[in-house]
Amino acid sequence: MKRKIVACVCLIAFVIGCSWIADLLSVPVQGSPEVKARKDRDIPPTKKKQLLRWLKAGNYRGTYSAESGVHESTGPHGGNVRTYYNSVLVGDLNDGKTIFSKGAAMVKELYFDGKEEVIGYAVMIKVRKNSGNSGQGWLFYESFDGTNKDAIFGRGLSECADCHSAGVDFLRSSFRP
Repeated sequence: MKRKIVACVCLIAFVIGCSWIADLLSVPVQGSPEVKARKDRDIPPTKKKQLLRWLKAGNYRGTYSAESGVHESTGPHGGNVRTYYNSVLVGDLNDGKTIFSKGAAMVKELYFDGKEEVIGYAVMIKVRKNSGNSGQGWLFYESFDGTNKDAIFGRGLSECADCHSAGVDFLRSSFRP
């Protein structure tokens, strides 16, 4: 009986010590409100006006995983591009998932002929668990001039989804962080 009490006391001291160390190091616990808040900040806005404002602020550059540099596009996005993935998409890719989680997102900066100034953006945001055959689970956005004047915006848009359906859950980019 005495050994069981000592073992329980040691276990309690260990758990308290671990949580104290985690607090000290500010290590967020998976599923905690802090982790959820960080994940939510990592997901782009899904309203057109807010999305463009978010893109122009460029905060994703500091938190998303980026291709090593600007390069020539292999697709219809025109000229030079650079792609960024959020942590949700990176986690899914690292886990080998072929159906990405809701909240997975990528930003493709469009440079056209240059390599210094971002002219436009192409964005994909997974807004539903299932993508569907026509990409209805994805919100697509593309602006060739950095404004919303003639921007392409919507879920499962055929001009985007038709080409992207050849990818892994509509992701065509070969970039893997």
